[in-house]
Amino acid sequence: MDLRSERWSIRPLELPRPWRYCASCATPRAFVCSERFRVNAQKKSLDVWLNYRCECCEDTWKFPLLERRPVGELGPALDDFARHDPATVWKYAFDIPRLRPHVIRIDADIRVQIERTPRAAPTAASGYVCIDFDVPFPCDIRLDRLLAGELGISRSMLQAWYEREQLRVWPEQRGALSKRVRDGMSVGLKPDLQTVEERLDCR
Repeated sequence: MDLRSERWSIRPLELPRPWRYCASCATPRAFVCSERFRVNAQKKSLDVWLNYRCECCEDTWKFPLLERRPVGELGPALDDFARHDPATVWKYAFDIPRLRPHVIRIDADIRVQIERTPRAAPTAASGYVCIDFDVPFPCDIRLDRLLAGELGISRSMLQAWYEREQLRVWPEQRGALSKRVRDGMSVGLKPDLQTVEERLDCR
Protein backbone atom coordinates (compact mmCIF):
# COMPACT_ATOMS: atom_id res chain seq x y z
CA MET A 1 0.00 0.00 0.00
CA ASP A 2 1.44 3.36 -1.08
CA LEU A 3 1.30 5.69 1.94
CA ARG A 4 1.70 9.42 1.74
CA SER A 5 3.36 11.56 4.37
CA GLU A 6 2.89 15.29 4.79
CA ARG A 7 4.52 18.45 6.07
CA TRP A 8 2.20 20.67 8.08
CA SER A 9 3.18 24.33 8.04
CA ILE A 10 1.50 26.20 10.89
CA ARG A 11 1.25 29.95 10.41
CA PRO A 12 -0.29 32.26 13.05
CA LEU A 13 -2.99 34.67 11.91
CA GLU A 14 -2.57 37.00 14.89
CA LEU A 15 -0.01 38.02 17.48
CA PRO A 16 0.22 36.87 21.12
CA ARG A 17 -1.38 39.19 23.68
CA PRO A 18 0.62 39.96 26.83
CA TRP A 19 -1.23 40.76 30.03
CA ARG A 20 -0.06 43.68 32.17
CA TYR A 21 -1.44 45.88 34.91
CA CYS A 22 -3.19 48.80 33.21
CA ALA A 23 -3.00 51.97 35.29
CA SER A 24 -6.01 53.52 33.57
CA CYS A 25 -8.22 50.46 34.09
CA ALA A 26 -6.68 49.77 37.53
CA THR A 27 -6.65 46.04 36.76
CA PRO A 28 -4.67 43.53 34.65
CA ARG A 29 -5.60 43.70 30.98
CA ALA A 30 -4.56 42.13 27.71
CA PHE A 31 -2.43 44.41 25.54
CA VAL A 32 -2.62 44.33 21.75
CA CYS A 33 0.43 44.91 19.58
CA SER A 34 0.09 48.04 17.42
CA GLU A 35 2.66 46.57 15.00
CA ARG A 36 4.62 49.81 15.15
CA PHE A 37 8.02 50.61 16.62
CA ARG A 38 9.12 53.70 18.47
CA VAL A 39 12.71 54.81 18.00
CA ASN A 40 14.27 57.50 20.19
CA ALA A 41 17.68 59.03 19.55
CA GLN A 42 20.02 59.81 22.44
CA LYS A 43 23.02 61.56 20.87
CA LYS A 44 24.70 58.76 18.88
CA SER A 45 22.70 55.91 20.38
CA LEU A 46 19.12 54.70 19.97
CA ASP A 47 16.39 53.20 22.10
CA VAL A 48 13.78 51.02 20.38
CA TRP A 49 10.40 49.83 21.67
CA LEU A 50 7.49 47.88 20.21
CA ASN A 51 4.19 49.63 20.97
CA TYR A 52 1.18 47.94 22.59
CA ARG A 53 -2.21 49.25 23.69
CA CYS A 54 -4.71 48.11 26.29
CA GLU A 55 -7.58 46.27 24.62
CA CYS A 56 -10.10 48.14 26.80
CA CYS A 57 -8.95 51.71 27.25
CA GLU A 58 -6.28 52.31 24.57
CA ASP A 59 -3.64 53.03 27.22
CA THR A 60 -0.19 52.35 25.77
CA TRP A 61 2.81 50.30 26.81
CA LYS A 62 6.25 50.27 25.19
CA PHE A 63 7.95 46.88 25.09
CA PRO A 64 11.71 47.64 25.35
CA LEU A 65 13.81 46.01 22.63
CA LEU A 66 17.10 47.93 22.42
CA GLU A 67 18.62 50.40 24.88
CA ARG A 68 21.41 52.88 24.21
CA ARG A 69 22.50 50.96 21.14
CA PRO A 70 25.07 52.77 18.92
CA VAL A 71 23.51 53.70 15.58
CA GLY A 72 26.32 52.02 13.64
CA GLU A 73 25.58 48.65 15.25
CA LEU A 74 22.02 48.46 13.92
CA GLY A 75 22.82 48.42 10.20
CA PRO A 76 19.81 47.40 8.02
CA ALA A 77 17.73 46.80 11.16
CA LEU A 78 17.42 50.57 11.60
CA ASP A 79 15.46 50.82 8.36
CA ASP A 80 13.26 47.91 9.46
CA PHE A 81 12.37 49.77 12.66
CA ALA A 82 11.80 53.05 10.82
CA ARG A 83 9.33 51.54 8.33
CA HIS A 84 7.69 49.20 10.86
CA ASP A 85 8.67 46.14 8.85
CA PRO A 86 5.98 43.46 9.47
CA ALA A 87 8.44 40.56 9.58
CA THR A 88 10.53 42.38 12.20
CA VAL A 89 7.41 43.22 14.21
CA TRP A 90 6.39 39.54 14.27
CA LYS A 91 9.93 38.46 15.16
CA TYR A 92 9.88 40.53 18.36
CA ALA A 93 6.18 40.02 19.18
CA PHE A 94 6.79 36.25 19.22
CA ASP A 95 10.01 36.52 21.23
CA ILE A 96 8.31 35.00 24.27
CA PRO A 97 11.45 34.69 26.47
CA ARG A 98 12.21 38.38 25.97
CA LEU A 99 8.58 39.39 26.55
CA ARG A 100 7.84 37.25 29.61
CA PRO A 101 9.80 39.25 32.26
CA HIS A 102 7.75 42.36 31.44
CA VAL A 103 4.26 40.86 31.72
CA ILE A 104 1.96 38.87 33.99
CA ARG A 105 1.18 36.21 31.40
CA ILE A 106 0.94 35.78 27.63
CA ASP A 107 -2.03 34.57 25.59
CA ALA A 108 -0.45 32.49 22.82
CA ASP A 109 -3.54 30.40 22.05
CA ILE A 110 -4.12 32.15 18.75
CA ARG A 111 -5.78 31.42 15.42
CA VAL A 112 -3.52 29.65 12.94
CA GLN A 113 -3.54 28.55 9.31
CA ILE A 114 -2.35 25.04 8.49
CA GLU A 115 -0.92 24.22 5.07
CA ARG A 116 -0.52 20.51 4.38
CA THR A 117 2.00 19.49 1.71
CA PRO A 118 2.53 15.87 0.55
CA ARG A 119 6.09 14.58 0.84
CA ALA A 120 8.03 11.34 0.51
CA ALA A 121 7.98 9.16 3.64
CA PRO A 122 11.42 8.90 5.34
CA THR A 123 12.92 5.41 5.32
CA ALA A 124 13.54 5.64 9.08
CA ALA A 125 9.79 5.57 9.65
CA SER A 126 8.97 2.77 7.20
CA GLY A 127 5.36 1.67 7.55
CA TYR A 128 4.29 4.93 9.17
CA VAL A 129 2.42 7.84 7.72
CA CYS A 130 4.70 10.66 8.82
CA ILE A 131 3.72 14.24 9.61
CA ASP A 132 6.53 16.77 10.00
CA PHE A 133 5.74 20.13 11.58
CA ASP A 134 7.05 23.50 10.44
CA VAL A 135 6.28 25.99 13.22
CA PRO A 136 8.33 29.18 12.77
CA PHE A 137 6.51 31.02 15.59
CA PRO A 138 5.67 29.52 19.02
CA CYS A 139 1.93 28.77 19.16
CA ASP A 140 0.05 27.44 22.17
CA ILE A 141 -1.55 24.44 20.39
CA ARG A 142 -1.67 20.99 21.94
CA LEU A 143 -0.60 18.18 19.63
CA ASP A 144 -3.67 16.01 20.32
CA ARG A 145 -6.03 18.90 19.64
CA LEU A 146 -4.30 19.69 16.35
CA LEU A 147 -4.28 16.07 15.13
CA ALA A 148 -7.87 15.45 16.17
CA GLY A 149 -9.09 18.54 14.34
CA GLU A 150 -7.12 17.98 11.15
CA LEU A 151 -7.64 14.22 10.86
CA GLY A 152 -11.20 14.06 12.18
CA ILE A 153 -10.21 11.59 14.90
CA SER A 154 -11.21 11.75 18.57
CA ARG A 155 -8.56 12.47 21.18
CA SER A 156 -9.39 9.19 22.90
CA MET A 157 -8.65 7.30 19.69
CA LEU A 158 -5.35 9.14 19.31
CA GLN A 159 -4.46 8.23 22.90
CA ALA A 160 -5.29 4.57 22.24
CA TRP A 161 -3.05 4.54 19.17
CA TYR A 162 -0.28 6.20 21.18
CA GLU A 163 -0.49 3.59 23.94
CA ARG A 164 -0.33 0.76 21.38
CA GLU A 165 2.62 2.49 19.62
CA GLN A 166 0.54 2.89 16.50
CA LEU A 167 1.22 6.60 16.92
CA ARG A 168 4.73 7.81 17.68
CA VAL A 169 6.08 11.29 18.37
CA TRP A 170 9.64 12.45 17.70
CA PRO A 171 11.50 13.66 19.64
CA GLU A 172 10.18 11.20 22.21
CA GLN A 173 8.89 12.64 25.50
CA ARG A 174 6.52 11.65 28.28
CA GLY A 175 2.90 12.67 27.63
CA ALA A 176 3.77 13.79 24.10
CA LEU A 177 0.18 14.20 22.93
CA SER A 178 -0.53 16.82 25.59
CA LYS A 179 2.54 18.87 24.68
CA ARG A 180 2.55 21.96 22.49
CA VAL A 181 3.40 21.55 18.82
CA ARG A 182 6.97 22.65 18.20
CA ASP A 183 9.07 23.29 15.11
CA GLY A 184 10.86 20.12 13.98
CA MET A 185 8.43 17.78 15.76
CA SER A 186 7.30 14.70 13.80
CA VAL A 187 4.45 12.23 14.20
CA GLY A 188 4.27 8.71 12.79
CA LEU A 189 0.87 7.03 12.39
CA LYS A 190 0.36 3.30 11.88
CA PRO A 191 -3.17 2.36 12.99
CA ASP A 192 -5.67 1.00 10.43
CA LEU A 193 -3.70 2.02 7.35
CA GLN A 194 -6.71 2.37 5.09
CA THR A 195 -8.30 4.73 7.62
CA VAL A 196 -5.14 6.86 7.77
CA GLU A 197 -4.99 7.20 4.00
CA GLU A 198 -8.62 8.26 3.91
CA ARG A 199 -8.00 10.82 6.69
CA LEU A 200 -5.04 12.37 4.88
CA ASP A 201 -7.00 12.53 1.63
CA CYS A 202 -9.86 14.44 3.29
CA ARG A 203 -9.04 18.08 2.59
